[in-house]
Amino acid sequence: MINCRGNSWALRLVRAACLCLALLPGLALGEEERVIPPGEGLNPGALGLALPLAAEMARSLAALESVIAGDLPFLVRQRQARVINLRQALAADPLLAHEQWASLVAAWRQELAYGRDTDGWRGLLVGDPAREVDYLRLGRVGLYFLTPDGREGGVWSLAEAGWRVLEGAELAELRKGQAIVRERRAPALLALPVSLAPHDDETDRSRRAPLSMAMGVEAMNEDRAEARLADDVDAELHKQVSRQVGELRDELAESWLRLGSGLALPSRPDASVSGIEASATLLRELEAWTEESGRWRRFEAPVADAGGHIAPREVARLGDLLAFGGGDLLRRGAFENGETQRLAVVEGLSSWQRTRLASAWTGQGPLLLDPTAGRLLEVLSAQPTLVERFHQGGAVGYVVVALGGFGLFAALLQYAYLLVVSLRLRRQRRAGESLRDNNPLGRVLGRFRSLSDGLPPEALEARLDEALLAELPRLERGQGLVKLLAAVAPLLGLLGTVIGMIVTFQAITVYGTGDPQLMAGGISQALVTTVLGLITAVPLLFAYTALVSRCRRLVGLLEGHASAALAEHLEMTPASPSPTQREPHVVST
Repeated sequence: MINCRGNSWALRLVRAACLCLALLPGLALGEEERVIPPGEGLNPGALGLALPLAAEMARSLAALESVIAGDLPFLVRQRQARVINLRQALAADPLLAHEQWASLVAAWRQELAYGRDTDGWRGLLVGDPAREVDYLRLGRVGLYFLTPDGREGGVWSLAEAGWRVLEGAELAELRKGQAIVRERRAPALLALPVSLAPHDDETDRSRRAPLSMAMGVEAMNEDRAEARLADDVDAELHKQVSRQVGELRDELAESWLRLGSGLALPSRPDASVSGIEASATLLRELEAWTEESGRWRRFEAPVADAGGHIAPREVARLGDLLAFGGGDLLRRGAFENGETQRLAVVEGLSSWQRTRLASAWTGQGPLLLDPTAGRLLEVLSAQPTLVERFHQGGAVGYVVVALGGFGLFAALLQYAYLLVVSLRLRRQRRAGESLRDNNPLGRVLGRFRSLSDGLPPEALEARLDEALLAELPRLERGQGLVKLLAAVAPLLGLLGTVIGMIVTFQAITVYGTGDPQLMAGGISQALVTTVLGLITAVPLLFAYTALVSRCRRLVGLLEGHASAALAEHLEMTPASPSPTQREPHVVST
């Protein structure tokens, strides 16, 4: 037993010496922030002769460096410093690699999280350290900058390894995206170009990963008899892997990355598998998932349209941010047999948005991006249509809309009548002395001419006013009804809102306040009647104003022509002497 332990410690010392020699290039860094090229510092082949776990971690560190070097240039120093710290810790004490493995997994999970979230911050512009800008990052598919004054902006192009200037509508969309990330405006889809290009390589790294992983496990199996960790350490490592796998399965259950990539959720390690093998397998899987989060992939998948019909369709997926195809945004559906995820069309998009998605298939134009990492698409997919919104108003909503429709119909009929009267008045004015009974002016003048010539001017004026007043009811018909409905519609909408709030509070009494969505849904339905009342009142007010203005114009024309006819009549009639102007009667005495 003593000899065996002595041989074991001697073997560990030899392996540690080999590991230190292999790590010398990594320890010889002059500056902590220097960019480390992929593969520099650690030699997996040499480490494989010393410690299998340390060798796998060294290979994984090199892969992490490669991901950072080929990724969008965001938070580069912070991410590189994380790799440097891991390398130094592994070089300082390689025999405790099982304790440092959790830190390496955390680094990979952080890189994976970068591909699944959005972020905004202020920093120095990449390529111009003398300039400070505001950054916007949408997963791993888009990196943008905007100057503090909002006048200049750009998107990073991976193909060109530089910034491409954004102008016009794209710059306005970038300003909107910055406001959304800073929570200064409500979330909305952003029409922005992306940093990626479509990926058509069929033999990608994610499908080569299982082969490399199997080769690494075989190498460890060959050296397992000499390099296996102590049973208690291996068991602890096995528990860590199981815990990490459980957390990852929960995080990636609703991920887009499974679509078209051949990736599967990390599987829990079997009890017969050693901790070293399980940890190596998890590292390889994390590498594959992280690399997939920065790819634009096109494939064929079953898609359910708005009518529920499922058919294969060409689909494009941008990292873990969104999927689209055939001019439609797609949302996640249910999994078939636990493996294949079915997609569904997001309803509610406008025609120009669908056109933009169709034109962006080749990667040339801007795309509709979700800055909320999928939450906005879920809201859009659950958003009711206009017809459904209308039915949410209930009986009060039906009454409001019916009254509004009736009022608009009456206003249109009366306005059409006034237009006809205007045309007839125009013809009557051109006809001159030929009076017609199909218009108010002809009837007023005809009645005026039928009066006897011996009437005094005051009587003629009174008769003329009487004729004008007789025409007003037909000209002002419907105005009072339209005005009444315009005033009543908002009040009825408010009544429906109050009734809806009562129903909402009754639901809260039954189910409690634990579900905010229940309260939000009830309040939203309650406000529908108010919206319907306002929508009804606004056009009715416009209709009422149009009727009043048209009627006043016609009445003004009638009064003007009637006054002209009266004045002409008085000018042509000789004035009789008034009683004060008559000669006094002389009485003889």
